[in-house]
Amino acid sequence: MGYVQDNAASVRGRALRATTLGADGAPAVGTLCDIYLTGGFISFQFTPEYSEGDEIEVKNAAGETCVYYKLPDTLKNVGLSLSICDPDPVLTQMLVGGVVLAEAGNSAYAPAGTDPADLVAVGYASEVAGQAGTPNGVAVEVWADAIVNSRSASRAPFWHYLFPSAQFRLDGDRVVENGNLATVFAGTGVGNEAFGTGPRMDLAGVTPAPPVSAWDWRFPEYTERPYLYARTMSAPIGLKGQFDNLGVDIVAILAGDPATFQPVNATRPADLAALQAAGALGSTSAWGGGQYVTLRDGTEAYWDGDSWTAGRAPTPVIEATGATAGSPGSYTPPGASAPATLADLDGVTANPTTAWTTGQRVVLGNSTTAHWDGTDWVAGSAP
Repeated sequence: MGYVQDNAASVRGRALRATTLGADGAPAVGTLCDIYLTGGFISFQFTPEYSEGDEIEVKNAAGETCVYYKLPDTLKNVGLSLSICDPDPVLTQMLVGGVVLAEAGNSAYAPAGTDPADLVAVGYASEVAGQAGTPNGVAVEVWADAIVNSRSASRAPFWHYLFPSAQFRLDGDRVVENGNLATVFAGTGVGNEAFGTGPRMDLAGVTPAPPVSAWDWRFPEYTERPYLYARTMSAPIGLKGQFDNLGVDIVAILAGDPATFQPVNATRPADLAALQAAGALGSTSAWGGGQYVTLRDGTEAYWDGDSWTAGRAPTPVIEATGATAGSPGSYTPPGASAPATLADLDGVTANPTTAWTTGQRVVLGNSTTAHWDGTDWVAGSAP
């Protein structure tokens, strides 16, 4: 048993999809441009970048190498380069930050048939100097034809390339001349487990309507790697412009600090109210101390055993049942909180039960000290 393939060549870039990422790495929802599709790119290049392994070489007294070993080179990221046909303001803003300059949909700048409620992209203003334009980055996918014997492959006729997390900048000179203005982006790609299968595009109005999962990445268990590619049955050829991400439904939230989602690319609830409306999401017993989930508005919440509550789960208070002599001493069981005051030591068993020796004490919650005199708890260190 072994691998079988048709050795299809990868020819012609057919479509490119950029997806805005949230702070958690999952495809974002509710941004000005969640997803952008285009066939208007000249080229997309990726170059794996490696960290060179150390060389260990020892020479003997005669200058001859007596020990040599080289550690293997290791992949650290992937270099990316994208060249597009026109100075597309929307894609530029999505990749590098900045602002899309826009006019109303009923203005003189609007193409024929524009909905008055739409914004017409007419220009671009760069990101502010010294500030990160896209702190969360984007995911980029490219589709190309799979060619066998000079024809489109009869099965899985496309190659699907995925770069699950990337940061870009504009690269090279942009020259206004008697020719086309070059618009080139350079970037770096890394792995992103939270990309999962990718965004769930709102395809309302697209005909013929493709399946919701038509352009999903089919191997989400590998997206922690900087670049991936695989054969696929379809590509979003002919679609262009921006699309909304409908989000990926949460199956469960697994308690942690922070909590994780199933699936990994699930869309985080917008706020506490949205989380509460979603129900328990697999949670039953109360979360442990310090555990929390981060919501899309940056706030935190935890499951208290009955409902979602703002903040982080409180650490359970373990009451002290015993106190062991020392300088200072300690409380039992392990992790027990110090009694707040001398009076709160009533009911706490001293160890040893005989009078403690000079300097022995325990520290109380109010920062004072106490010791056992053989009969009772007394303020201060043992005399």
